[in-house]
Amino acid sequence: MKLVKLSLAALVTLGTMAHAADTLADAFKNGKVAGELRFVYTAGSDSDATTQTAPVNNVNVGSVAAELKYVTDSFYGFKLGMGFQSAHDLGFHDKDYDGTLGGQPASEDDERNSVSTTLLSEAYIQYTYSKSNIMIGRQKIKTPLIMTSTAFALEDSFDAAVLTVNEIPDTMIKLMYIQDWQMRYGSDTRKTATGAITATQKDDHLKDGIYSLFFVNKSIKGLKIDGQYMSTNESEGFYDAPVFIGEGGYNEYYLQAEYKLPISFPLSLAMTYAGADYDDGVYRSPAITNPAMKVGGDNARLYGFKAATEVSGVKFNVAYTTVDEEANFPGTFGHVPDTIAYTDMLTNNAIFAGVDAYSVEAIYGFGVPGLSTGLKYAHYDQSDKGIANAGMNLDGADEINLDLKYAFSGALKGFSTRLWAGYGTYDHVSGDDDFLYGRFYLKYNF
Repeated sequence: MKLVKLSLAALVTLGTMAHAADTLADAFKNGKVAGELRFVYTAGSDSDATTQTAPVNNVNVGSVAAELKYVTDSFYGFKLGMGFQSAHDLGFHDKDYDGTLGGQPASEDDERNSVSTTLLSEAYIQYTYSKSNIMIGRQKIKTPLIMTSTAFALEDSFDAAVLTVNEIPDTMIKLMYIQDWQMRYGSDTRKTATGAITATQKDDHLKDGIYSLFFVNKSIKGLKIDGQYMSTNESEGFYDAPVFIGEGGYNEYYLQAEYKLPISFPLSLAMTYAGADYDDGVYRSPAITNPAMKVGGDNARLYGFKAATEVSGVKFNVAYTTVDEEANFPGTFGHVPDTIAYTDMLTNNAIFAGVDAYSVEAIYGFGVPGLSTGLKYAHYDQSDKGIANAGMNLDGADEINLDLKYAFSGALKGFSTRLWAGYGTYDHVSGDDDFLYGRFYLKYNF
């Protein structure tokens, strides 16, 4: 909260300026209130493929949440933003998670969605000059390598300073420093296998912080280039499933280019290169103090390719992702595993060592305003060395996703719904080797 306190102190200082009281009062009077109501339900079948499907195996969880945000009007270029969110577990699951690592034995709980708590999700001051701005304090961040998770009823946020520069034509640059990762769990608690009461996952204070640079450039017609670099040197490990990072921190980066061909037929080609260098490698579970849990080496490399087109209103995407055999790729910091992977799916992540992932996707609205229907299939191959270094076996796995979205209009404008479901099959697993998982969302924005 250090950055939040500094932000509020800066605003108080503005109050001493000449004529500040009258203008400041107007800024608060003319501020805007926005909010969102959410219902999130998640359900997963009981599968013997526990490693591949944890922590959503056998879940049955429903929750509701409300978020309220207030942002003042501009005052000499400054704005103050405050946001709160609160969630309530509806108690659908029969048994709480017992703390066992690597699965959901006999439990229907998914702690990410069964939270009953209230959080201060945003508290920041923003200053805008020309086309650029700086935001300091608790805020939500959405970049490819650092992102606020919106998958469940409550959302993560970060105590950070973010400078966004838009002065260069056709270019956007973000410079970021993150001091704290505020978890969506709040003060919610559970019982572990030993009977002790612990927080589901505590807020993460970064003693050395995270530094990051993100940019997007569109100066060449039809070509979009974006990339990001992030670095941290923490003396403690990172608990950010499904890849758990050891002590000493890591450096992560990616570069992506997408080009729309200048032809009459709509066709675009894209490619991604990404890498991570760890000081102390990665682990198969949060037990990063146990050397036996360490898997793979200290470097990870990921490559991705995608072709996209549109035929008769149907959008098609064909993609390929490959990760070298040495180590798992960390994905996106903030509970979002594989944002930059074109082959990202609902259950399986193409960020594990030695994985080759192939996907094909079709998206169509059937001519209905507000409707989007997506169907996506992915297949995974994984080398023996990759399996040994990943702590995960996805060789021969398949997954198909159905993603239905609808945004209402007219009298129900602001109300939206989404059904996202996936079915996966797995080789090299005794007993049941398939899994069905789904998420259902109802949201109202006002």
